[in-house]
Amino acid sequence: MTVDHASDNGLLCLGGGTGIAPIKALVEDVADHGRNRPVEVFYGARNDHDLYDIDTMMRLAQKHPWLAVRPVVSDGPTNGLSGRLPDAVRQYGPWNAFDAYLSGPPGMIRSGVDALMGIGIPSHRIRHDSIEELAAAAE
Repeated sequence: MTVDHASDNGLLCLGGGTGIAPIKALVEDVADHGRNRPVEVFYGARNDHDLYDIDTMMRLAQKHPWLAVRPVVSDGPTNGLSGRLPDAVRQYGPWNAFDAYLSGPPGMIRSGVDALMGIGIPSHRIRHDSIEELAAAAE
């Protein structure tokens, strides 16, 4: 997953668990290129304690006005959004001027791609970790 710096599209990023690390790298890449492209990060976890490195992501959002970070927690109380990550993404938008980037567990990527295609983002504008490689690594 690399950012297409020739595009003016915003970035819609979905990260789950430690999959937030590649998303953070994309955010830093956009910051290094100095263009004010909108970047929307939805960071999913089971609970607030599973939001790996959330403090760093929130500091980046405070530093860069073009960046929004939305934690999404599926189980228990939270300071962010609650529910499933794809459902949270559907609540915002529209996303027709965004390219999507997904990183995290295979199930999250599958449901995220389905949700994004369901809201009209064409498959050629959705980039994600290799599901096959992730599944093989988990075995």
